[in-house]
Amino acid sequence: MDEKTNIIEYKCPCCNAGLSFGSQVQKLTCAYCDNTFDLDTVQAYNDSETEQAGDDFSWEAQEARKWSETEQNALNAFQCPACGGEILTDDTTAATFCPFCENPTILPSRLRDCLKPDAVLPFQKSKEDAKAAFLQLCKGKPLLPKDFTSRQRLEKITGMYVPFWLYDCDADFSGTYKATRIHRWSDSRYNYTRTEHFLLNRSGSAGFAGIPMDGSSKMEDVFMESIEPFDYSQMVDFETAYLSGFFADKYDVEDREGHSRIKERAQNTIYETIRASCMGYASVVPLSQDVHIDHGKATYVLLPVWMLHTQYEGKTYVFAMNGQTGKLVGDLPIDWKLFWTYLLSIGLGSGALISLIA
Repeated sequence: MDEKTNIIEYKCPCCNAGLSFGSQVQKLTCAYCDNTFDLDTVQAYNDSETEQAGDDFSWEAQEARKWSETEQNALNAFQCPACGGEILTDDTTAATFCPFCENPTILPSRLRDCLKPDAVLPFQKSKEDAKAAFLQLCKGKPLLPKDFTSRQRLEKITGMYVPFWLYDCDADFSGTYKATRIHRWSDSRYNYTRTEHFLLNRSGSAGFAGIPMDGSSKMEDVFMESIEPFDYSQMVDFETAYLSGFFADKYDVEDREGHSRIKERAQNTIYETIRASCMGYASVVPLSQDVHIDHGKATYVLLPVWMLHTQYEGKTYVFAMNGQTGKLVGDLPIDWKLFWTYLLSIGLGSGALISLIA
């Protein structure tokens, strides 16, 4: 890159080392002197240091959810202020680490052409929590290869803020269903069956708030939906300090691209609610169903996710953990030699038992 500028970083007021956001204490923490600081304290310290350096960090009035001009023009190329090394990222990376000294860095220019997040949900679970959850997932799996949980694999856990769209919408629905009830009884001569037929009509309205859809094409939608739900009541106004010490991406999937998926999720919820209202029938068959979605609105937020990618025998296994609740999902490999050994031992045991009975 031809043009190099500074990055945003948060310095420890005590030892001047780079600070990271601590999920356990919900403050910025220093790994060198073990001090913790409130975000406002560190922000004031950084601002005072900036003023002494003669930099202009005045903020212009902007429309809601837009980046300031200072943030938009902050970077074109990235240079680590700790060691001077150049940081190379893809187009969507907004927070990362220096590959030379591992100093946490924030790259606001990656977000210059997109909306500023409305809110962020800070990490509640640490890397150690992610390791423990991974080991717990592997526990009690007799067919899991024994070397799959090696320390080398556990060290590849990455915490990142994933861009999400949260959709609010209203829905009106109506439907007609054919239902039956079956009664059976008998006397000394006959068995009887009586079937009652019903025509059910259901209609109503529902309001949905915060239906999530990840805004990154690099993240598997199935994984992101599997680690739901997130508790939105713990979200806070977005500050770049929350990104320090984690990876972060900006969205590359526009909010309008999720309309069909959000409509599908809202419809499925409504259909499940309707089925729950039809209890007590032997069968319920839909004759007609209509759902109308209206008044949709999308909010842009960053949600915490721990990711684990590991290679085993030429195949990549991916795990995702909710950085707030600790819910972990992923596929585990099978040791096929152990599988066939167990199957053979079961077969031999069954054969011996049959012979003994005979």
